[in-house]
Amino acid sequence: MSIYVSTGDARRNYDVLDTVFALAAHEEGFFKNANPEKAFEGVTKQLIEKCKKLGGDAVLNCQFEYRVAAKSSFFVGFKDKQVIEIFAYGTAVKFTG
Repeated sequence: MSIYVSTGDARRNYDVLDTVFALAAHEEGFFKNANPEKAFEGVTKQLIEKCKKLGGDAVLNCQFEYRVAAKSSFFVGFKDKQVIEIFAYGTAVKFTG
C-alpha cells in the first residue's frame, strides 16, 4: 500500500489523524551542485513515514517551502557551500468507507 501525498484535498471521505511536518536538505559537494529534487524527495519520504506511523493513508493539503542557505567551509580559502532546505507540512488522514 502506498501513501498518497498531495497539495490538494481527496475526493474521498476520511478521518483526520494529525498534522505532520518534515525538513530535508541537500548540500553542494566538491563536484556537484545542491539538488532541490533530492531535498524534495527527502521531505516527501519523511511525510510518508510519519503518516505510516499514524496508520494513515494520505497526507493532504501539503505546503512546501524552501530556502537556499550557505554553509561555511571548514577549510580556510574554500568557498561556502550552497544548501537547499525544503520544509513541508500537511494533514495525515485515514480514508473511510
